[in-house]
Amino acid sequence: MSRVFAIKVQSGAALAMVVRPEGGRVVVEAARRIALVEGDDARTRGRAIAAGIADLRSGRMPTVLVVPRSELSWQNHELPPVPAEDLPDLVHLQAQRDLAIADDGEGFDFLPLSGDEEHPYKVIGVGLLPSQWKLLRETCDAADLKLDRIVPEPLGWPELGRLVASDSAGALTVFAAIVERQATVWASEGDSLRLIRTVWLPEDDNAAADAAALGGELRRTLLSLAQSGAEQRGAVKCFYIGANADEIAGELGATLSKPVQAVPLERLVDASAVDFGATIVDLAPAAGIAAAVAAHRASPIDLLHPRRRPAPPSRRRTYVLAGAAAAALAALAAWQGYRNVQEPLEAAAEATATREALTPILEAYAQDEIKAAAVKGWLDSSVNLLTEFDYMTAQLRPEPLDSEKFKADEDVVLTKLVAANREITLDAAVKNNDAIQQIESRLRAADYSVARGAVEVKTEGGVPGYGVSVVGTIERLDPAAAGEGGAP
Repeated sequence: MSRVFAIKVQSGAALAMVVRPEGGRVVVEAARRIALVEGDDARTRGRAIAAGIADLRSGRMPTVLVVPRSELSWQNHELPPVPAEDLPDLVHLQAQRDLAIADDGEGFDFLPLSGDEEHPYKVIGVGLLPSQWKLLRETCDAADLKLDRIVPEPLGWPELGRLVASDSAGALTVFAAIVERQATVWASEGDSLRLIRTVWLPEDDNAAADAAALGGELRRTLLSLAQSGAEQRGAVKCFYIGANADEIAGELGATLSKPVQAVPLERLVDASAVDFGATIVDLAPAAGIAAAVAAHRASPIDLLHPRRRPAPPSRRRTYVLAGAAAAALAALAAWQGYRNVQEPLEAAAEATATREALTPILEAYAQDEIKAAAVKGWLDSSVNLLTEFDYMTAQLRPEPLDSEKFKADEDVVLTKLVAANREITLDAAVKNNDAIQQIESRLRAADYSVARGAVEVKTEGGVPGYGVSVVGTIERLDPAAAGEGGAP
């Protein structure tokens, strides 16, 4: 019988358990909660963990470290089509822009949800801050934990979902589970994870309110799957896993107008041996990850063994040939000095051979430059919307509403905004036509090109107090381009 040791380390406590799969569920044979002091160094924390788990680790079991959602940085990336072997480098480059990760990529991994060499990629990137990664690894070393995997905790829910949908191999299945005041929503197709999201629930612990918030997210998930074409490959089954399963599943089914099957968590995880007050919801994700390790299934994301570019073929022969060529050239120079200048043709032939030997390398470099230019072109054709909105709103309303310098007559209210590549189309309302000219002047001074569209006086409807509606298109220009062209 395969048994796995799983441990989740947080700032104030560590949760350790021994897990084994049994039939269609996961059995938690034993569990311990080890109290930790926040702020202690790694060695102190590691020793406390080692003392707390001494009676659990009888014999050599595979060990998996489960990292809580609160400790992780998550980012969804949309990337251009590239060959599969180039994807790790492209994801790492994008992650360094969006997340605070180590330069060498330690503590970071990603999962491609869709895409290939001909279609854009959708990727989830997950990482730890370098300081968190260092503390976690040093703590495990001090606790004498020989880790086989380091897996984000939310990925335990899809593993439990496999037990529910074992009879739906290859079908598209959507799941939801509530953990404290947040929910996890994911979609699986066969053995592939197609989507995973976290949903924050209302502060009040109310089943009806939870079901309403979760139902809205499930509706958006189904719509997203339909737009991607995944839903057209067959009927989508929906499941709810957790406490009060029948009640919440019924509410979700009414919200979606689609049957949602209820799966009580106790059906999937047997935690009857746990006697220190931990809830089954606390144990379930780690138990699901441990069950995957016991079944020898690869984890979708493993921070200990992240996805890397395949190792390049050995170039030893090339280096040997290059060294031999260099030695031959040196000998040729000495021989030419000895035999005077009677061998120019031999020298030319040797140089030609060297150039031909380097031609494959130069061609490979040229291909890399083409790929780099394609990536740069894709990046240049889009903008960072959050940064752009911050800059643009500072021009539309340069002074806050409570400022003494705020000019009410020049204020503008945006009613609609559409971003397409580097252009932004604005539907706005102003108090009078003079305000339009002032706003356009500020935008042009901030290196925007401005193309005004229709201007209409609103006698009724619209924004109260703002009687003029205007449509315009703006585009952020490079300062150099703006200086050469000149703003009208």
